[in-house]
Amino acid sequence: MLHGLIRSFFPLLLFGIIVPVSAQTADGCSNCYTAQEAREDLQVLFTRLQKEHVNLFARRSKAEYEARLQELLSRIDGPIKKSEFHLMLHEAMAFGNIGHSKTEAALADVFGHIGNGGKIIPLSIVYRGDRMITDNWTGTSDALPPGSRITALAGVPVEEFENGVRKIVSADTLRLLRTQVEMGMPAYLYLKFGPVDNLLVDYIAPNGEAGSHRIKAVTFGEMYSLQDARALPRPTRKPGARIHRDLGEGIFYLQPGPFSATKAERGEDGDAYLIEPFRAFISEAFAAMAESEAQDLIIDLRDNGGGDASFSDLIIARLIDNPYRFASRYEVRAGPNTKAVWFDRPRDRETLAGRIAAAVADAEDGEVVSIELPETQPIADNAFGGRVWVLVNRHSYSNAAVIAALMQDLGIATIFGEETADLPTTYGAVETFDLPHSGSTIIYPKAYMVRPSGSEETRGVVPNFLIAPTHVGESQDLMLQVATRQILLSR
Repeated sequence: MLHGLIRSFFPLLLFGIIVPVSAQTADGCSNCYTAQEAREDLQVLFTRLQKEHVNLFARRSKAEYEARLQELLSRIDGPIKKSEFHLMLHEAMAFGNIGHSKTEAALADVFGHIGNGGKIIPLSIVYRGDRMITDNWTGTSDALPPGSRITALAGVPVEEFENGVRKIVSADTLRLLRTQVEMGMPAYLYLKFGPVDNLLVDYIAPNGEAGSHRIKAVTFGEMYSLQDARALPRPTRKPGARIHRDLGEGIFYLQPGPFSATKAERGEDGDAYLIEPFRAFISEAFAAMAESEAQDLIIDLRDNGGGDASFSDLIIARLIDNPYRFASRYEVRAGPNTKAVWFDRPRDRETLAGRIAAAVADAEDGEVVSIELPETQPIADNAFGGRVWVLVNRHSYSNAAVIAALMQDLGIATIFGEETADLPTTYGAVETFDLPHSGSTIIYPKAYMVRPSGSEETRGVVPNFLIAPTHVGESQDLMLQVATRQILLSR
C-alpha cells in the first residue's frame, strides 16, 4: 500500500541520485514561491481532490476541510520558502487520515539535503507495543544502547512527537503512522527539528536505568558505515527473496516475495507486471511441495510490500475448491484525471483492469461506480489440500494484507503473527496529478475496497494467533519458530 516508505528511498542515494536544489527567486526570496503561487496551488489541490479522490470526506467533513484550507491560506502572507510550502502540502494531505492520499514533496527536500552532503540524526527505531525502542547504535560510544526505550526527543515527549508527525504524514491509524516512523526516523526528525547538529534523547536503558544522550548528526554515508561497523545480530531472512523449502516434519515453507516482478525479473523494458518469472517460481514451489507430501503450508508475508492480485492469485487459486472474489465491494471514482489516465486502457471485461477501464469510460465525470469483480477460478496443477498458515507482521502491506484477510475470511488459512498496520478494507488504487506552480505530485486513491467478510472497520488484519516480533539483538527467527511449534502441537 504505502508507496514511498522512506527506507525504500534511502538506498537510491547510494547510487548518486541527488535531488537538485532550485535557485529561483520569488519577490527577492531565494527558493521561494510567491504568495499567489502558493495560494493557487492549495486551492487547486482542494478542488481537484474533491473531483478525483474516491471519498475525500470519509474521515473529515467538507466543512472541516474548508476550515483547514482557510487556516493554511492565512499562513501565507508573502513569499514562502519552497520547503516550508511543501511541508504545508503534507499538512493538507495528512489532514484526511487516509494513508493513500498524500504527497512526498517534503521528503524530496529531505533527500535533496542528504544527497547534497547534508547531515541527519542516525537514530533507528522499532516499536514494541506503544514503546519506541532503539534498534541500532547511534554513535561510537556505549551510550544509548540498542533496546532502550525512548521517552523524549529534544525535550519533546514521544507521544507529542508522534502527534506532530501525524500532522504531516498521511496515515489511517496510529499503528500505520508508527510503521512509517520506523521506516525512516532520520527523515522525520529532520522534518520535525530541521538540520540540527545534534539531538538530545531521553531514554530508559534495557537494564532499567534512565539516561540522556546527545546524538551527533552525520552524513548519510557515515550513518550506514556506523550501522555496518556496529551491526546487531538479526535474523538473516530477506523478505524480498522468493523462497520455498521443505522444513521437515510435514511442513513446507513458501516466501513468495513481492507480488510484482523484481528488478532482476523485469528485463530490458523494466516491466513491473511481467508475471511469467513469478508464475514459474510458484509452479516450481507447488510441485516441490507435492513431492514433499507436506501436510502443512506456511506462507510468509512478513515485511511484504504487496503488489498486484494477478500474482497472488497464482497461489490462492491452488488452495481453494471454489471460485472467489478478492473483495466484497469495489468502487471507483471516475474523476477527470482518472478518466484521462485510463482512456487508452483495454476494456476487456474478463479482467479487473478491463472492467475498471470500461466503467470509468462510461461514467460521468466525478461519478462513483461499482465494479463487479471477476471470479478467480481454482488451479488444479499441484493444488494443495492440507492446512495453510500465513505469517504476517505490521509491515505486511498492500496486497499482502489484502490476501491475508481474504484467506482468513474465506477460511482458507489460519493467520499467525502481528496485526498488520495496513488495512484490508481500504482506500487505494492510487493515481497522481501535479500542482501547477510547485509541480508537487499529489497521490490520491481512486478506489474503495471492502474485504470479503464485508467488515469496514478501520483496522489491520488481526491474526488468529498473535506472536510477538523478535526482540532487538536476536539472531533467530523466533516468530517462525513459534509458528512451526504451534503447527506441530495442533496436529
